[in-house]
Amino acid sequence: MRTLFIVRNIENAEPLGLMQLAAVLVADGHQVRLAASRTTELAPVMDSFAPHLVGYTACTGLHRGLLRLNRALKARWRFLSLFGGPHPTFFPEMIAEDGVDAVCRGEGEGAMLDVARAIDAGRPLDGIPNLWVKTPDGIRRNPLRPLVADLDALPFPDRGVRYEADPPSRPYPVKSFLAARGCPFRCTYCFNDGYAALYGPAWNRTRVRSVGNLIAEIRSVRDASRLEFVQFRESIFPWDDAWLEEFADRYPREVGLPFYCHVRADLLDERRVGLLARAGCVSVNMGIECGDEDYRRRRLGRAMSNDQIRAACRMLKGRGIRILADNMLGLPGAGIEADWKTVRLNRECGVDYALAMIYQPYPGTALGEAARREGLFAGDLDRIESSYYRTSPLALAPAERCAVEALQKLFAVLVEAPWLERPLRPLLRRPPGLALTCLFRAWYAYCYTRRIIPHRMGRGELGELLRNLFGVFPVEANRELDQEAEGVA
Repeated sequence: MRTLFIVRNIENAEPLGLMQLAAVLVADGHQVRLAASRTTELAPVMDSFAPHLVGYTACTGLHRGLLRLNRALKARWRFLSLFGGPHPTFFPEMIAEDGVDAVCRGEGEGAMLDVARAIDAGRPLDGIPNLWVKTPDGIRRNPLRPLVADLDALPFPDRGVRYEADPPSRPYPVKSFLAARGCPFRCTYCFNDGYAALYGPAWNRTRVRSVGNLIAEIRSVRDASRLEFVQFRESIFPWDDAWLEEFADRYPREVGLPFYCHVRADLLDERRVGLLARAGCVSVNMGIECGDEDYRRRRLGRAMSNDQIRAACRMLKGRGIRILADNMLGLPGAGIEADWKTVRLNRECGVDYALAMIYQPYPGTALGEAARREGLFAGDLDRIESSYYRTSPLALAPAERCAVEALQKLFAVLVEAPWLERPLRPLLRRPPGLALTCLFRAWYAYCYTRRIIPHRMGRGELGELLRNLFGVFPVEANRELDQEAEGVA
């Protein structure tokens, strides 16, 4: 069975989920390719590879473009289409969309393997757990299968499909890994809350790979390609004391590369921060989210104080670990004053890069449902942006909308240079233009590549940076193909 996975863009964070599915399929004897619609002309790939199955992973917001692209491909080639990821997990009703043959809810390894074997054997897909499938008799809605319990039993993600789709990624010195799955916390704005509602307590029991298995993957990647910096991409890096102690002992000896990971302020103490530093951690991602402590506790489900956040930052910086802080603006019912409190808290913490995003009421989240009940969001999924750096879909007053969108672009600069607040405040009275957007993207790129993930930029990364800065769509043929879909819908 031949499977083509299509993503919009292959970013430096890497499509680890699809690479994991590819590994499972390849280990079972199937053929897999990966393509990014922004950088690869799809028609020659469809002609030469002739996939039996085309798979997409879709977050809410990105799903619209992928549906249009799928309809255009369906108009010219014959294949089965399968959508997975957060959007079909929480909205499997997208199976009713034209051109969608099946959707996969939740974890996909077992389902993809069953799909491949069914296609090879000429069997229908209608009985496969995790799938909703169109059949001649209507839509078949199958139950979920259990979560993957032993992550060590999975093959390592297939990076070969990524290198084939994006050759400059092989020498790119920064690569991503996952040490764990699941999350024990129920932040109201996060997909983890929806997954916990779907799977129950099993999702909240974090599943962690063994230290030996994780190190073996990193060493195999380093042996096969250039690797100078490691990114761990799970929601929270494993904090179990025994696991972290073993990791801090073995990783420097057996790998010895600097790394970045995600942490929570209320899980950090001097011992854990010391273990991270001893292991080689040079930077972390930590969610501050909102500077209004009461709102953060009451509405976001993050039971941590501003003092805890400040203390965590002091501990990290005391060990020389740099901090990328995640923040949200335009939160439902919070108001612009809460956003200014967030600016001030980031300043007090001395973070190395303060990243602000505009809140999006994603389906399957408690805060998204609350925004709908409170009349701040009509529930129209087409209003949710594919990027949380553009605009808010909430029903905000025009002045507040302008302030939120402009503050998002200026947020990091205002945290870094408080003296600019007075002269820049007038810019919050009108929507941000191209100049502010480019300023945001350029400062993000500088801080990411020089402070948080310090590395040398190659030509390929520089070109991608310039495309992102100026919004260039490099594959005109795919733009035309996408536009054709309007006539197919």
